[in-house]
Amino acid sequence: MINFFEKYFKENFNPLLTGLICGFYPLVFYFSNNFSAINSWEHLGFFLLFFLGIPIVVFTVASLVFKYAEPLSKYKPHILFVLIIMTVATLMSQAMYLTIKKKMLLGLLIVSVLAAWKLHAHFKKLLVIILLMSILPTVNCAIKIVEHERKMDWAQLSDAIENAKFKTTPNIYMIQPDGYVGKDMMESDLYHFNNPFYGWLENNGFKVYNDFRSNYPASLTSNSSMFSMKQHRFGKVLFPSIDMPNSRDIIAGNNAAITTLRNNGYSNFFIVQDEYFQQNRPKPSYDYYNLNPDEIPYFSNDNNVKKVVFDDLKAAMDTVKMEGPRFYFVEKLLPHHIHFAASKEEERDTYIEKIKEVNGWLENTVNYISEKDPSAIIIILADHGGWVGLGSYPEMFSTNDPQQIHSIYTTLAAIKWNGNLKGGMDAELKSNVNVFRVLFSVLSENPEYLKYLEDDSSYNLQNGTFSKSVRAVIDESGEVISN
Repeated sequence: MINFFEKYFKENFNPLLTGLICGFYPLVFYFSNNFSAINSWEHLGFFLLFFLGIPIVVFTVASLVFKYAEPLSKYKPHILFVLIIMTVATLMSQAMYLTIKKKMLLGLLIVSVLAAWKLHAHFKKLLVIILLMSILPTVNCAIKIVEHERKMDWAQLSDAIENAKFKTTPNIYMIQPDGYVGKDMMESDLYHFNNPFYGWLENNGFKVYNDFRSNYPASLTSNSSMFSMKQHRFGKVLFPSIDMPNSRDIIAGNNAAITTLRNNGYSNFFIVQDEYFQQNRPKPSYDYYNLNPDEIPYFSNDNNVKKVVFDDLKAAMDTVKMEGPRFYFVEKLLPHHIHFAASKEEERDTYIEKIKEVNGWLENTVNYISEKDPSAIIIILADHGGWVGLGSYPEMFSTNDPQQIHSIYTTLAAIKWNGNLKGGMDAELKSNVNVFRVLFSVLSENPEYLKYLEDDSSYNLQNGTFSKSVRAVIDESGEVISN
C-alpha cells in the first residue's frame, strides 16, 4: 500500500483512481447508514454507478480539458484541489440529505477556492484523507453484511405449527393502524382522551384485549417478531438496532405466518401505505402487493410513495384470479407515533387529532369488509404505542418511567372472531408475538400449539458507550422492569 501511494504521488494525476477514491467514501457512508433498506443487488448496481461512475466521469472530463485547453493546465493543481472537495461534498450531500444542498455547497466552493491558492500543491493528500475517512464506514458495512448473512437461529419454531391443518378457513383481515395505543393508556394522564372507538368495536362484534402490548418499540422489530411467531430480541447481532437485520425480508417476504397460511390454501395480500417495508426489494412471498418495487426510488426517504389504502384494499378484495381463502395484511400510517417536533403537549394534541382521523378510516374499512365478507375474521392490531409523553427520540431508550414505557408498548388489539373462537383458546393472548399462534390454534382447533407460546416480555435497546445493548423493559406478567 505504501509503495502504491509513493508511486501515485510521483506520477501525474490519474482520473480513474481519483474518481474511485472520491466516490468510495460517499458510497460506503450511504451503505453503512442505510444497509438494511438498500441491501439488494439492484441497489448495489445502482449506487456503484452513481457514487463511482459520476466522479470517474467528472475527473475523466477534467483530464481531457487539461490535455486540450493549454491555458488551464497551469492551474491544474488549483482546479483539482477544488474539484476533489466539491465532488465529494456534492455526493455526500445526496448521501446525507437525499438532495443537493445548493447554499451549503456554494459556501464550500468559495472556501475551497480561497484555500486552493495556498494549498493547491497538496491536492493528492486530500485523497489520502478521504481514504482514511472511509475506514470506519467500510468496517461498519462489513459488520452489517456479516449480521445480515448470519443464519437466523432465533426464527426456528419450537413445534410444527407451520404444518397445522385448519378445520375452518375463513378469510382473515389483519388491519394495522400504526402506533395506536390501548384503552387504559389512552385514558391515562399522558394521553387524556376518552376515545369512543373501543366501545364502537365492542358494539360491532369485536373482542377488545385490554392491557395488550407490543414486544418491541418500532414497526420493523415488532412486525418481524409477530410474523415469525418468535421473540428475536433484536436479532442477536453484534450491534443491535431498531433497523433490525432482515426484518423487511421477514415482513414483506417469507415468514412463518405466511408459510402456515399458504400450507392451508390461503392467498396472501400485502397492502400498505408507503414503501417502508419494501425498500430493499425483498423476495416476493405474498400473492399480491399493492405497491410495485419499481415504484420505489433507489434514494428512498420512506415517504416517496403514497397509496390510498382503502381503495387498494377494495381493489384487492375484488380480484377474482385467486381462489380459496384469503389473508390480507393492511397497514395504515395513522395515528403514527409522535415526531418530537414540538412540545409534549403539542405532540399529544396532534396525536389525538390523528386518532380521530384514523377512527373514521377504521370504521369505514371494517364496515366495508363486514358487508362484503360477513364471515371473515377481522384483526385490528397496532404495531406499537404512540410514544406520547417522551421528550426526545433518545429518551425512548433511556427512560425508566413506567408511564412512558407503557406509552411506547401498549397497543390496540381487537379481534372479530365471528364465531370461530372456542374454549377460551385466547386466554393467554397478551402481546403481538403470539397473535398468529393463537389464531392458528383456533383455526386448527388444536390447543397443543398453545404449549409453545412465546414469553410476552417487551424489549428495548439501551445506549452504551459504543453500541446499544438489549434489555427487557416489561416482564411476562406486564410489570415494568426498573434498572
